[in-house]
Amino acid sequence: MATFLFNTRLTMNRKGIIITIFVAVFTLSSFAQGRKDLRFNEVMTQNDSNLVDQYGQHQPWFEIFNPTYGTVGMEQMFIANRRIDLSNIGDQKPKDFLNDFAVKHPDVCYEIPRGDKDTKVAPRSHVVFFADGNTAAGSLHISFKLQAGREDSLFLYDVNGDLVDVLAVPANLPANCTYALIEDGISCLSNGNFAPKFWTVRNGANDDSAITPGKFNKRVVNENIEKFHKHDSTGGIITVTAMGIVFSALLLLFILFYLFGLANKATQKETNEMPAALADIPATDAKPAGDQPDEAIAAICLALYQHLNAHDSESGILTFNRDDQTAWSSKANLMRQLPIRK
Repeated sequence: MATFLFNTRLTMNRKGIIITIFVAVFTLSSFAQGRKDLRFNEVMTQNDSNLVDQYGQHQPWFEIFNPTYGTVGMEQMFIANRRIDLSNIGDQKPKDFLNDFAVKHPDVCYEIPRGDKDTKVAPRSHVVFFADGNTAAGSLHISFKLQAGREDSLFLYDVNGDLVDVLAVPANLPANCTYALIEDGISCLSNGNFAPKFWTVRNGANDDSAITPGKFNKRVVNENIEKFHKHDSTGGIITVTAMGIVFSALLLLFILFYLFGLANKATQKETNEMPAALADIPATDAKPAGDQPDEAIAAICLALYQHLNAHDSESGILTFNRDDQTAWSSKANLMRQLPIRK
């Protein structure tokens, strides 16, 4: 019995371990897949009067977009300003190599630390990093700077050493202008190299070239709103239409309640007229049951009693069962018992 229980528990433990491993692998693969979808989205190298950090300082910044529909954690991902060669690291794991490289060369590579909620990118959302070389200011402040007036690059690596995305910043990017994707989150890599055809310079002069840190580069257009704006720029038509609908609904409710009131009054009138109609019915000469003679009532009761209790044999014939030994013929009930003298 003990052996059977041991084998049963061992089998259940094996099943539990297999299910746990399967769930863990599936979760990690989905998590890794989400990290590989992250994209550089917008960058500004000379920030004189644009975005400020939590300390009120104007610093160079870049934006990363999560195009997936799940939250992606960026902890232990690496951001570098040049391509890192991972082909000759020997038996060392890419994670350990990148970790050591970030520690030894903070001016080249930055490791996103754990435990900061700001590095968890919500679905279809953006996160802004400040390239000011001041990691003490927070997890979103990387260890190296982006310099204005020079060609710079950004490389995003996953924890296992996979190159996720690349951004090449042009040297001639004007002050307070950004270099941004034409459409948020699209892949602009061609065989692991940067493809500038998907990028454009934005100066904030109009909606199409707006500078949008932490927001979508391409404004989401609602066709119905655009049609209203085109044909009814002042909003007069939509106002009149809305008021007309409201007043029409109120008028319809008034008519319905008025008709309901008329129907209710008609019903009450018919109810009140019914007692008067009954009072007009002429009285008859029939006597109520209480005015019948007592002899007739006794005869009816006797007939019913005889019919229900005596008619037990033939149809139409009353049968009486005579019993000599009744209480009326019992001498014990008729005579007093003499006292016993002793």
